[in-house]
Amino acid sequence: MLLDQNAMLCKIAEQLHVMLDGDPRSYEVNKSIAEIEADADKLHRQISRTLYQSFITPIDREDILRINQDQEECIDGLQMMSTRIAVYEMSHFRFPAKKVAANIEEMAKLTTVMLQGLAKRHDVHKTRAFHMLRAECDTIVAVGVAECMDLPEDVKPLDLTDALKWVQIYDRLEIVLAKLTDLAEDIEEGVLKNV
Repeated sequence: MLLDQNAMLCKIAEQLHVMLDGDPRSYEVNKSIAEIEADADKLHRQISRTLYQSFITPIDREDILRINQDQEECIDGLQMMSTRIAVYEMSHFRFPAKKVAANIEEMAKLTTVMLQGLAKRHDVHKTRAFHMLRAECDTIVAVGVAECMDLPEDVKPLDLTDALKWVQIYDRLEIVLAKLTDLAEDIEEGVLKNV
């Protein structure tokens, strides 16, 4: 079930990447993400219910609970981000946001590999690759925010509004990155305890 939940996380990360890559169908992509998120909510509750009804679990109970909750928070963060982008009706998409979205998709895929390793009780050694992507994202987000603040001298109200929207989008990206990092660290902790 955790792998099914992770597949939903990866699908939403992929859809968000498509959205930030300038897909003109923002509302349709956002609707698709919302539908996946609703299914993920049901699975999150099912995992919790099954966990509380199980006497014996394949790995420590608290690890399952933490990974389940981390994945749910990542999915929620990505869905909130896609809603914000759709509502803002962005006229253009900045390169730093596109690059971070691509890295988020890649980071989600790494959590899949890490979870598969945990299921087989085998360390797949993806933590370093994950943290390298995270460090790159931190730098790119900082550059993106600085780019937003680099306004022309004859600034127009529309330029200010655009800058504010992008700063909020970068803020949401940082939140998602933090949640993904928590997920990767909790999977790694589960690997260390159970392998």
